[in-house]
Amino acid sequence: MFKEGPGKTRILAQTEEALYLKNANPRLKDIATLMLNTGMRPEEVFTCKGENVNLKERFIFVPKGKTRFARRTIPLTPDAYKVLKRRYRKGYLFPHKFDPNRPMVVCKSHRPLVDKLELDFRLYDLRHTFGSRMAMAGVDLPTLKELMGHSSITLTMRYVHPTPEHKREAIDKLVAWNHPQNPPTVERVETRTSFVRL
Repeated sequence: MFKEGPGKTRILAQTEEALYLKNANPRLKDIATLMLNTGMRPEEVFTCKGENVNLKERFIFVPKGKTRFARRTIPLTPDAYKVLKRRYRKGYLFPHKFDPNRPMVVCKSHRPLVDKLELDFRLYDLRHTFGSRMAMAGVDLPTLKELMGHSSITLTMRYVHPTPEHKREAIDKLVAWNHPQNPPTVERVETRTSFVRL
C-alpha cells in the first residue's frame, strides 16, 4: 500500500480536472473519475471487484486497506455510478493487462499525460482533491474521516486545504455574523481598517 506520509499536497483546479479528463484514455479517465468522486486510494480502485459494488443501493465497499479503518462503504455520485455501471463485471474492474485474475498494479499512462499537458500532480493527488472539495463543501470532519478511511481526524486535516476564494467566503460569514442587521462586505472592512491606520 502507498503511504500517506507528509509531503507536498496538490489540489486540482476544476479547469485542470476538465483538461486532464478530456485527454485521458478511457481507463485512466475512469480511474481518475472514481478517485475524484469517492476519495479512494489508487490501489483501492485498482483492486475493486464487481462484488464490492452495489448498483441498486449506489455504493461501493472497500473491503480492506493498510489499516482496519480503510474498510468502509462509500455512496456513489452520479459520475462514479456511471463509471461502475459501465465497468461492472465479475472479478476485478481494472484487471491486469496480461492476467484478468489479477488487479492492475500501477497506472503508467498518468505521468506521460500530465507531462504532455504541462500539469504537475500525482495520481494520488486526486484523492487529496476529493478531501479538500468535500471540506470546502461543508462536510464535517468526522464524516470525511469515515469516507476517506482514516484512523484519525488528524490525518483527515492534512487533506483540508481551502482555496483563497473559500477563505474569503469564510471571512464574509464572520462579517455577517458580527453585523447581522447590515453586513458589510470584506472590501468595506478592509477600507475601514486602512482608514484607522492612517
